[in-house]
Amino acid sequence: MSGRAHLAPEIVPILELTTDERIEACNLDRWIGYTRAQQIMQQLDQLLLYPRTLRMPNVLIVGQSGNGKSSILERFCHRHPVQVTSTGTPIAPVLHISMPETPDETELWSLILWSLGISHGERAPASIKKREAKSAMTYAGIRVLAIDEFNNLTYAGRRAADLLALIKGLSNDLKISIVAAGTQAAINALNSEPQMKSRFEPAALDRWRLDTDYLRFLASYERFLPLAQPSNLASRELAPVIYGMAGETIGGTVKLLKAAAVKAIQLGREHIDTGVLKSTDFVRKDGWDDVMRRI
Repeated sequence: MSGRAHLAPEIVPILELTTDERIEACNLDRWIGYTRAQQIMQQLDQLLLYPRTLRMPNVLIVGQSGNGKSSILERFCHRHPVQVTSTGTPIAPVLHISMPETPDETELWSLILWSLGISHGERAPASIKKREAKSAMTYAGIRVLAIDEFNNLTYAGRRAADLLALIKGLSNDLKISIVAAGTQAAINALNSEPQMKSRFEPAALDRWRLDTDYLRFLASYERFLPLAQPSNLASRELAPVIYGMAGETIGGTVKLLKAAAVKAIQLGREHIDTGVLKSTDFVRKDGWDDVMRRI
């Protein structure tokens, strides 16, 4: 077992599985509680302890595409699942939805109802859906409405202001907090309604740098890759290569590490080194420019 000290205990048995099963394990999503993610998680947890007041606190998780916003939001929701009391009453602290690509009021109310598992007439007037949604949210004891892809509000055009007013009214009427996640465009959407913007506390996910936090993340992630030998991803040799290939987002790094682990298994190497990294079929986000020049 000492030869497996580089792995988390639950990963060790995976080494005995078939190649296909190990590859599948490589591609699973893993939660790594890096420093900034933990700070934001604590900030979100505090919302559930906040008393119901006239002006509830809201949080906007904002960062580049692929930098972990949705993962933090999903983790927060997973930590506070729906529970059922002894009398059969549901308690749902957090309701999670995603802003539609072309949002409007009636679709947003439908999303809330479907997320609560409530069938309804999708062609019903927005006023009826609103009444049903607010009643259901009250019954379920919702404390936080989590909205992913908040930046899609910029595609709503003139309806964006109405949707922001809808969200503000929902927070005011039900005394719930709003947690939104989106790219920089989410800030632009809020800029159109300064009063609504003032209700949000920004929680920024900065671009990653090749620093101690990044090295710590690499070391933590390595523990979940089912490879029999240590790779020392945080070493002076490999960390700069990984960072140079993956770019400044956590999503790019995770995508590269998954691909490299799969390639290592396929090659029978059982660890990731520079050769394995260079042999992966990986294109970083800004690598599309190079692809365009080659075709």
